Amino acid sequence: MKYCLHLLLLLCSCLLLNCPTYAGGLSAWTESTPGGNKMEYDGTAPAMAFFSGAHCDSLQFPIGLKSWYFYKNHVIGEDGSTFYVIREESCQVHRFTSEVAFKAYLSERQLKPWIWKRTYHPLNIWDYFDELVFMSFFFSPVLLLLLIADVVILVGLLRGKKQAYWKYAFLSAIPLVYIIGALLQGFPQSW
Repeated sequence: MKYCLHLLLLLCSCLLLNCPTYAGGLSAWTESTPGGNKMEYDGTAPAMAFFSGAHCDSLQFPIGLKSWYFYKNHVIGEDGSTFYVIREESCQVHRFTSEVAFKAYLSERQLKPWIWKRTYHPLNIWDYFDELVFMSFFFSPVLLLLLIADVVILVGLLRGKKQAYWKYAFLSAIPLVYIIGALLQGFPQSW
């Protein structure tokens, strides 16, 4: 009888693993856009983030986006079949069903980033710095070894041992990664 109960629990757990599940509350987020409006994702499938204007009475319904980027006070994105260009200040929404017309509009209005296009997706973590800090703790043995190596190199440099450029590069690598993460969090726009 004891083994039958164990077998029954094992079969029930296998059935539970076969069911599709969604972590709606755990992956949900709400963030402010660079123009002061709101993007939110409720954590359910299909993965769509919704843009809603904080001071936009003209937007009756939130606009669902599968991917987007911020550039020159615009939110530029798509939902799979429709392309959107949303001007954040005036809440103007331009919808395009043709990709050719969409790209022509972007070229005409100079809304294509020159240096870097930072594209977002609802399942990506919006907050890069929190992700970086979390991964630091996750990889704490590796980080601990890097910090020990930093201390050894720093003590060697302070004692006047042979100076080499690679030592300075190694010492600056960890703080540089954290500074880049903080800058990415502070400036979500494309350039």
